Amino acid sequence: MSDTSLTLALIGSDLSGAELTGLAIMSLVVGIVGGIVGIALGVVRLPIMTAIGLDPIVAASTNLIVSVLGSVAGSWPAILQNRIVFRVVVVIGIPAVIGAFVGGLYADTVPRVVLLTVVALLLLWSSFAMIVRAYAELRRRTASGQDDPSAGRGELNTRTVTRESILGFGIGVIGGAVGLALGVLRMPALVHVLKMKPSLAAGTNLALTILVGMSGFAGHLISGRVDWMLVSIVGVPAMVGMFAGSRMGGDVDPAKLRLAVGVVLLVVSPLVFYDAFSG
Repeated sequence: MSDTSLTLALIGSDLSGAELTGLAIMSLVVGIVGGIVGIALGVVRLPIMTAIGLDPIVAASTNLIVSVLGSVAGSWPAILQNRIVFRVVVVIGIPAVIGAFVGGLYADTVPRVVLLTVVALLLLWSSFAMIVRAYAELRRRTASGQDDPSAGRGELNTRTVTRESILGFGIGVIGGAVGLALGVLRMPALVHVLKMKPSLAAGTNLALTILVGMSGFAGHLISGRVDWMLVSIVGVPAMVGMFAGSRMGGDVDPAKLRLAVGVVLLVVSPLVFYDAFSG
């Protein structure tokens, strides 16, 4: 071999050593941020993977299983800190899991540009809603000196469960198809619909991401569209990053955490738009 550059034959693309190293570093940094805010942030990884030439379907399946691996690592500190509300995971997770499997199984049915455009628009709406509400809460706290008294471990009643179930199924279908666990869309719903404390919503969202990501990935796995070498290169740094970030997330001020999530969503939205129309 006269070519001294490291190349690995991956499904859909040959990536150089520099590109693989860049993917690993990117996954580590994204994992740290995602662990803090309680979101796997596959919406950041996916556009980067497709931008360097990976087949979109392979990138989607890789992104789903990496989100699962990262969320498993991030969930452990959340469990130790009692930041996962398991009754919410069970009630909300079932329809989301079903939707993700259906979306992953029929990933080629709906044009990807349509699905990603819907995701990007929902991200924009969610980001503005969270930033405005977090800013208002911080101002109110400054005036009263108290945290939001309505935030708790989740209000599960017929109305909220029905709304979250329908929303969770829809998000699951879209996410499973495009390769995103879409915790970025569940997080605002957990905080504002179920009225959970942001720190509890972050831990609970990671647990939900594990279930949804595994279900969506199973749909891709049945179709045989998985590159395990790529999974290991991107997945290990994601696990390290999300474990470290999750440990820090329990100590972050809830209102500031909510504001941080909103800012992250706002930054991510243009990446999803770019990914939708560049492919």
